[in-house]
Amino acid sequence: MVQRKTLALSAALLAGVVAADVAMSRRSQRVRAETAGGDCFGPDSIVQISPRRIGALPLDLTIAELRRRCASFGWTTTNGDESLDTAVLLTRPGLRVVGVVANLASEEGDRRPLQIDPGARVAFWKVSGTRAVLPDAVPITATWDDLRRAYGPLGAFALNGTIYVTICRQPGIGAQISLANPSAPINPENGEPQKTATIDSVLAGTRINLVEVSANLVRLHPNC
Repeated sequence: MVQRKTLALSAALLAGVVAADVAMSRRSQRVRAETAGGDCFGPDSIVQISPRRIGALPLDLTIAELRRRCASFGWTTTNGDESLDTAVLLTRPGLRVVGVVANLASEEGDRRPLQIDPGARVAFWKVSGTRAVLPDAVPITATWDDLRRAYGPLGAFALNGTIYVTICRQPGIGAQISLANPSAPINPENGEPQKTATIDSVLAGTRINLVEVSANLVRLHPNC
């Protein structure tokens, strides 16, 4: 009788150990899966870009919140319009996201060294790579022609070898395209805008270099 009770107790203890081990294994697998696929952009391998989010990441977080949420958080510099800016850097395979925080140097002067307030927020975002899409599933490697077909009217302004593209139907989202021919007819002449057909011809087949996201993105098309 005592032996049967001992065996029953041993079996119960063993079952408990096995159950605990299975539960721990499942938790470990879940943690590994979240670590592998659940960074601050979320679990999707291709992230959706909107004016308020990149994947699962809200774009109005403070620097301190970004640092807590994003394991890949780092710092970098990026060129602005004739300026050098300090920025946060968030990455994953196939995706590079740069969030401009403050101006470091411009023709107005050099502001280095610069103290960054942890409560500050990113002014605007630059997204590049291959693993993201714009609204309506347009890839961020799309051409000018792709953007025109998907969104209709676009604005274009050339500055220092870069074309800044405004997407009229998508406030808060723009793009940059490299300009192969600096003398190409993109900007207005004598106060008159270039014809749409002219710009379409110049930019046909050219691809997006990066996407810009900001609630305060400048709109460059008179019809936007």
